[in-house]
Amino acid sequence: MKQWTVSVIILAATSGCLGAGEDATTDGGGMEHTGALLPWKPGNSWTYRVTDDDGVTTKETTISAAPEPVGLGPLEDTMAYRVIAKKSDGNDQTISWQMPLGDLVVRYREQSYAASTGQVELEEYWEPYKLHIDGSDEHTRAGAMWTVEYDESKVKVVDGILGVPNVSKTVDAWKVLNPSTDHVAITVPAGTFDDPVIIQKAGGSSLKTYWYVRGIGKVKESGGQTEELVKFTVSP
Repeated sequence: MKQWTVSVIILAATSGCLGAGEDATTDGGGMEHTGALLPWKPGNSWTYRVTDDDGVTTKETTISAAPEPVGLGPLEDTMAYRVIAKKSDGNDQTISWQMPLGDLVVRYREQSYAASTGQVELEEYWEPYKLHIDGSDEHTRAGAMWTVEYDESKVKVVDGILGVPNVSKTVDAWKVLNPSTDHVAITVPAGTFDDPVIIQKAGGSSLKTYWYVRGIGKVKESGGQTEELVKFTVSP
């Protein structure tokens, strides 16, 4: 397991001593990053500094220990990992059910909790899924463009009672923004990382940009709010 923080870097293996199947991941500084675009293993976690109209807070995202049934919607029996994303200010959190499928990580369901009460206020589920990230070679090359279509169901929850689902056909348009030749680096509280994969997603009325580093995951997000990686604990 590797753990990085703002000021401390602990590597599970040093150069030339990597264990079987270990990814050669670094903390930036001009060295190559390899491995999955979003490393997926129970216990992996990422902490972000979140800046929005309400100020600055932090959010920690953690993958649960084992897959479980999604539990709602047409894919309720599908097995997926519970992913908890909790902000530091009060009860504001989301719980989603996600699963790696080859080079993809996909979402099947998500609960949004009210910051004031800590109660579920919105249920969302998708069929066949909502794409979280595509780490394939085809969709991480400079200039790559593709779309993902799915059915999206939104259900308001009042006092624990589900309302009527609002179902819509949705299309997300993805694009890799990396220049074809120029070197790119990004600096966040966790450090400076070379050559992130910069991906833009347009869907509905939202436009988001993500910076991913292989073997680490998302290091920055912009659009609506800004998320910047502060620390992370990742096993490949």
